[in-house]
Amino acid sequence: SKDEPAGKTGFAHLFEHLMFNGSEHAPGDYFEPMQRIGATDMNGTTWFDRTNYFETVPTGALETALFLESDRMGWLLGGLDQTKLDNQRGVVQNEKRQGDNQPYGLVEYAQLDALFPDGHPYRHPTIGSMADLDAASLDDVKAWFRAKYGPNNAVIVLAGDIDVATARPLMEKYFGAIPRGPDVTPAAADVPTLAAPKAETMKDHVATTRIYRNWVVPGLTDPELVRLDIATSVLGGLSSSWLDNILVKGEKIAVSVSASVQPFERVSLLEVTADVKPGVDPARVAARLDAIIADFLAKGPSADEVQRVATREVAGRINGIESVGGLGGKATALAEGAIYAGDAGFYKTQLAQYGAATPADVLAVARKWMSRPAYALTVEPGERSAYDEAKAMPPGGSHQPAWFRKPGTTPAVVPAPAPAPAAAPAGIDRSQLPPVGDIADLDFPTVQHATLRNGIKVSYVQRTNAPLTKLTVSFDAGNAADDRSKLGLEAMTLALLDEGTKTRSSIAIAEEKERLGVAIGASASMDRTSVGLTALTPNLVPSLDLFADILRNPAFVPAEIERVRAQQLAGIQAELTSPQAIAMRALPVLLYGKAHPYGVPYTGSGDAAGVARVTRKDMLAFK
Repeated sequence: SKDEPAGKTGFAHLFEHLMFNGSEHAPGDYFEPMQRIGATDMNGTTWFDRTNYFETVPTGALETALFLESDRMGWLLGGLDQTKLDNQRGVVQNEKRQGDNQPYGLVEYAQLDALFPDGHPYRHPTIGSMADLDAASLDDVKAWFRAKYGPNNAVIVLAGDIDVATARPLMEKYFGAIPRGPDVTPAAADVPTLAAPKAETMKDHVATTRIYRNWVVPGLTDPELVRLDIATSVLGGLSSSWLDNILVKGEKIAVSVSASVQPFERVSLLEVTADVKPGVDPARVAARLDAIIADFLAKGPSADEVQRVATREVAGRINGIESVGGLGGKATALAEGAIYAGDAGFYKTQLAQYGAATPADVLAVARKWMSRPAYALTVEPGERSAYDEAKAMPPGGSHQPAWFRKPGTTPAVVPAPAPAPAAAPAGIDRSQLPPVGDIADLDFPTVQHATLRNGIKVSYVQRTNAPLTKLTVSFDAGNAADDRSKLGLEAMTLALLDEGTKTRSSIAIAEEKERLGVAIGASASMDRTSVGLTALTPNLVPSLDLFADILRNPAFVPAEIERVRAQQLAGIQAELTSPQAIAMRALPVLLYGKAHPYGVPYTGSGDAAGVARVTRKDMLAFK
């Protein structure tokens, strides 16, 4: 979306949708033939810098996938008509309404408007303007396609059960005849700095006041970005972060906090947030938030904190690339490096930067970028003001939103080169899909079974494609087992498992998980409760020691109980501001009735009255 000219906002995302509506030689819905060949992880996404499409298919059906992908790259316009445009325009606009209608759903507009000057490529959101989407003509979107979707502006990754000797002829066969498009130079963009601190307050249908601090920082290939990510993780991204330990666990004036860097190609957004505990003065939390940031910039992280972030990053990357496809798998890791850094192995460069970072490096970069003027936004409960994405209409009443165009300027026109349609190479019959080849039978790993002396049934499967071990302990009790007079008891019990044991404090547990690179979490459905572990295999023994202590010996410390109770009550109030959560709370009672075991909220959080009544004795008994 950063490459969209004025008056054409939302085009990249609109085209992501149109690409699933058929092409010249595959005129029907794109999903149907993909589903017939068993495709999974099939989707597309759009963001400021790129549009991507992905699917995972059986090897024997690879040619079908390449046929469809190449047809919508080379022959899309032959299958595009006004009806499809109108249909997907409506889908995208409804997606925009849904996003805007969420709690805090208007925050991104305010942030981009405040942080980026007029004309900056990152100033308008990817979803675009309703008016621009309304005004998009069939000729407009065809011109956008011709200008941006040529093969010379694309990266394709094949990952999995294929080698180069097989892949290259297939790529030549299906994509080789598609002519180059116009040369594309992605929009350049500097990293803006506010001239002075800027503060705004917004009212919204939210349950808690949220305080934001934002800065624009360098893009994802800048070596300083990794150090900034480490800094924000130590400040508010780790479970044992400064903000968590002080505001949430220590002073208990916030119910949640965060700090992170959202990376883009040319710039990134650094964000720090705190959700104020109901009943606490937001000004007090804001002052403490700023004081903690200042203290962090004065002292910096410890070597242990830097190492914990690096370990977490390595563990997260390994966990992601255990999968071939999807949004976090091998194919995505390779594609991101190729498209942004010109190096499919860029993930290795980044991991090396995490491993080499020192506390002094991290502090220096944090001071450099976070000492600049910040954008401070406070979103507090109240009635939204009349929502108009074009808050200040330019003279003459132009539809172009104020956050995109200076008053009086004229929207640029998308260049519309019209190259000759691609010619199908000899030997390819595009009148029908290629036949699906042999698909090997699935070779499932052997499942071993055992029963421990105490009756625990154990199932074990060995896989060696990643140095990870995953464990799930399941219990035959879920939300339906909640005490009806104390709905939310199970959720509170599960939340407190890792908030202190007989020998470990809440903070000690968080730090140990980070040092080991282990993820431990509990969840529940209507009928089952599961406590899971994902560990780096070299760290499996100490990870299991920690996991067993959390599962068997939770202390249910009174002070931690009251903190978690406040967080759960705030969460229930937040659910009542979200359309989806409201439905999940209301539907079970309507389906089953209040007396039925399943007539409880699907969210599992219970109700405010029940959570208020839960005691330590109740949790010990439930456990």
